Amino acid sequence: MKYKILIVILFTVVVTSCTKMLEEENKTRYSAEYIYSSEGGLKLAVNALYTLQRYYANDDATIFALERATDLVVTNGGTGNYFGTYDPNFLRPSSAQVAFMWRTMYQIIGKANEIIYAGEKLEQTDALRATIAEAKCFRAQSYFLLYRTFDRIWLNTEPTTWENVDFPKDYKAATNEEVFNLLYEDLDYSIENLPWISSEPGRFNQAAARHIKAKAALWKKDWDEVLDQVNEIDQSGKYDLEPLESIFNAADLNHKEALMVQQWSRNPGGNLSDGTPKGNHFAAFYVASYRQEIGGTSEYSCSFDNWGYTYGRCLPNPYLFSLYDTANDARYKSFYIHQYKNTTPDPKPYGAVTVQPGAYFPLYKNGTKNRFVYPGCIKHGDIWTRAASETRSYKDIILYRLAETYIMGAEAALMKSDQTLAKKYFNETWERAGNATFTGTLSLKNIIDEQARELAFEGDRWYFLKRLGILISQVASYAGDAEISSSLPGRTNLPANPHFIRWPIPETEVINMGAENFPQNPGYN
Repeated sequence: MKYKILIVILFTVVVTSCTKMLEEENKTRYSAEYIYSSEGGLKLAVNALYTLQRYYANDDATIFALERATDLVVTNGGTGNYFGTYDPNFLRPSSAQVAFMWRTMYQIIGKANEIIYAGEKLEQTDALRATIAEAKCFRAQSYFLLYRTFDRIWLNTEPTTWENVDFPKDYKAATNEEVFNLLYEDLDYSIENLPWISSEPGRFNQAAARHIKAKAALWKKDWDEVLDQVNEIDQSGKYDLEPLESIFNAADLNHKEALMVQQWSRNPGGNLSDGTPKGNHFAAFYVASYRQEIGGTSEYSCSFDNWGYTYGRCLPNPYLFSLYDTANDARYKSFYIHQYKNTTPDPKPYGAVTVQPGAYFPLYKNGTKNRFVYPGCIKHGDIWTRAASETRSYKDIILYRLAETYIMGAEAALMKSDQTLAKKYFNETWERAGNATFTGTLSLKNIIDEQARELAFEGDRWYFLKRLGILISQVASYAGDAEISSSLPGRTNLPANPHFIRWPIPETEVINMGAENFPQNPGYN
């Protein structure tokens, strides 16, 4: 997947609309007829979906917007910061991030519909069914993201063709039952037709499909289904927890704990680029902007001792750190950087003190906590694929991993009052971190806290809190840092605007669909 050639990118651009596709000069040797009428062509079409997914991950303001809006974070400036503080002046139907998520996910869904429709008309082979299954995984994953974010979505499984492109659409919000029926149906097909481990890293596999189905089942409160899927993954013999120091500490993260990994490299094919891909900003986003204190050029100020070039937009807060037993839980050190070093040969004035070469910057500067040397999360840190002064990273991104599977299993077992099974799954991550076996009575609070300790900054906390109905209370109590006033407005803004637990439907989409057919989400103008 890292080395897909230019044809995949060109295909993605050329087939953006069916009518345009028929008019444009074919700049590759692959015709639209070949793409949609052959097994090999449909695999190329699926490759383009992976490219679109990386393109989505490259949009900082959208991909990180909800990560900044949880109970675990000090959100810190930059485009999209208003999502972290729930600013009612900007969190509106006109927000660019709202439109980008909706538009990109429906673009992926539209292409997936075309692949599924075309594939079902061909003679069925194992390879073709696997391709269709990948497209169904993309469709399920995209709809699931939209459902969790917007609550109300439009379901469409029909392909757009030259014959129906101008037909009127029946725009209406799908019921919960309709959404979950489609998710289960798509994922069941994928589970049946995908191997446990793909021969090509980065592709959807059976484990990823089962994991997504377990996550969907949690939203449906279908505890038995969650446990069935967790058990199948656990008993497959294909996956295992890695040592803590091995989970994130490499450029290539295709290891036994990772159920699915988004592949990144400098080769063409990264994210709709016909040259070297742009890379992503994951490595720079979660570590404080220590270079501001050092000064000078990026080449001078940035070092791998401090995890290279950073923006410091989304940082771990005191509440998150309070959840760790810092004497025993190895995640406290393995997942975070707590101090930054003066790696230059020059002494650096720092408020009332001077930081000598090789010494660490104190967290407090003139008695005030300094956001430029605030602790950071290094799960996405990259010292392997870029120069220390380079802003973008080409390190892989783990989308689904076994640790989350076990935490989901612990929650579902707890909901069924099965303490034995709940503790079995809970202890998988708890003991791996160095803690003594948990033998007491497991509570939902234990699950909530372990989800934070293990999965912070991996993209699911906001949805996890929303699903449990505690997003507002957790943000009101813990978001930000009491000593950094700019990080605190969300504590009051979210309770004052409870409709912010869902995003607004993009205003352009309400106009296109007709407000009489698909009205705006409650609370938004």
